[in-house]
Amino acid sequence: MRGRTTVGQAAARYLVQLEQRPASTARAQRWALTDLVAQLGEEPLGQVAQDDRLALWSTSPTGSGREPSAASVRQRATAARGLLRHAVEHAMLDAAAADRALAALRRPATPPVVRDHAPARLLLARVGGRRPHGVSWEVWVRFRAHVRVLADTGASERDLARACVADLAAGATTLRLVGAPHELSDPTRHAIEQWLPVRAALVATLEGSPPPQLWVRAHPSVHPRTGAVAAVGMPITARGLRKAFTEVLAALVGDDPRLATCTVAHVRGLGRGRSAGDDGPRRALDEV
Repeated sequence: MRGRTTVGQAAARYLVQLEQRPASTARAQRWALTDLVAQLGEEPLGQVAQDDRLALWSTSPTGSGREPSAASVRQRATAARGLLRHAVEHAMLDAAAADRALAALRRPATPPVVRDHAPARLLLARVGGRRPHGVSWEVWVRFRAHVRVLADTGASERDLARACVADLAAGATTLRLVGAPHELSDPTRHAIEQWLPVRAALVATLEGSPPPQLWVRAHPSVHPRTGAVAAVGMPITARGLRKAFTEVLAALVGDDPRLATCTVAHVRGLGRGRSAGDDGPRRALDEV
């Protein structure tokens, strides 16, 4: 059967077993695979897997001719990966061909979302000023360091939450995230150096071995579902970092309404994709 199965035939068999998946998952994959079949349904699956057509399809314009959203690209890629794995498991496709196609699907970048970086640059300028009313000193110092690291690295909250103090180079010149070193600008280094002694004081309130994470809680928090209490000095989660960003930004908006449209994505967009060793001079983003 290998070599003779078309994309449409493989997709039809895969769609049958999707009925056992959660409704939302099945609906998203069905939408994506219907589009795939419309474009490549008559093509042999083995041939399609040998070239980059699946990857090109995942970022191709929609039926209305518009560029796909980031969510659409993710849904297409997820559906294609599921289809390839299903085809291998049911002897419709060679594993080597599937591996090549899976590697190609990992290459295309999510289409960039065009954003106005002005709010993010305004925020970077603002974090160099005074602490807003109602925000504690510890939260403010952590926020300043967090925002600047976001702008320098373009990293996700999940990757930042996993960062440890040991991932900082001497003098906070770089921060290693997911194995890659990211160069930090002078303002970011200064913000990190101000945060580290505050962090040390927070961690010192704990009993036992101190946590290695770079970002820790400045105030205790209670889990909304379980009621578990996370003490001061404990690591802060990715969700906690996002929540803290939103709360401090709300306090800043009271002084400057222009910041109301700023999001984590705006700030992250300033530095996405840059790491230590990139060519070109490195300047603070609020100086550009």
